[in-house]
Amino acid sequence: MKRYWTVWKRLAVMAFLMQFTNRWSSLGWLAGKFFRLVFFVLFIVSIFRHVPSVAGYSLEEVAIFYLTFSLVDIIAQIFIRGIYMVGRDIREGDMDFYLIQPINPLFRVCSNLVDFLDFLMLIPVAALILWIFPHLLQDYSTLELLGNGTLYVLLCLNGLVIAFAIHVWIASLTVRTQQMEETIWVYRDLVNLGRFPVDIYTPFLQGILTFVFPIAVMVSYPSKALLGILSLEKILLAFALSAVFLTFAMESWKRALRHYSSVSS
Repeated sequence: MKRYWTVWKRLAVMAFLMQFTNRWSSLGWLAGKFFRLVFFVLFIVSIFRHVPSVAGYSLEEVAIFYLTFSLVDIIAQIFIRGIYMVGRDIREGDMDFYLIQPINPLFRVCSNLVDFLDFLMLIPVAALILWIFPHLLQDYSTLELLGNGTLYVLLCLNGLVIAFAIHVWIASLTVRTQQMEETIWVYRDLVNLGRFPVDIYTPFLQGILTFVFPIAVMVSYPSKALLGILSLEKILLAFALSAVFLTFAMESWKRALRHYSSVSS
């Protein structure tokens, strides 16, 4: 464990130095991320100027869905952004070196890029969540607050496991095909559907977003658990799906490595 922490820390420092060297470009990216967050919050507020609710949810409830989506997505991007570079690593031969290093190659791939801009974006997202919590939970008992809050945290962590599994599966496809861009952008488009409660979509699309690409489980289920409207069956389903997807993804990764051909071969 100490070895992995040391490797991750050194890679994180290298990423920070690279971003600090290009600080004007990094500030531009950070400003873009921040204004995207602000404009989407304003977009939600604008919707509620014309309608009293969306799929039965109030303004604060829709906001917590979006902020939970942002929280899970940002944390996932911080720790597994390096997977987005696996295609380049294969084409340039870096993957060959990862396979002979004395650490897990998947860990090395995931840690290849640590985005400190996303670390900074956690601050406004967390602040907004803490600001909204009292408005959502003011009528809850202490026991309900403890239970729903614990479930919220556990299901957010469960969402991170699902996000990791999907990225590992995409990386497995990339090892086999050396093509990532199309697949990763399909994922990004699908995950953006989680900005709103999945209840607004058709039953067919809700099924797709639950069982095929479990975006609903990643980002909607934590918010529903916090609001006390997620059934026990769906809570168990969420953890079962994450276990299945993670097992499938890890097996796909192992099979992909067995079929990997060195760039020098």
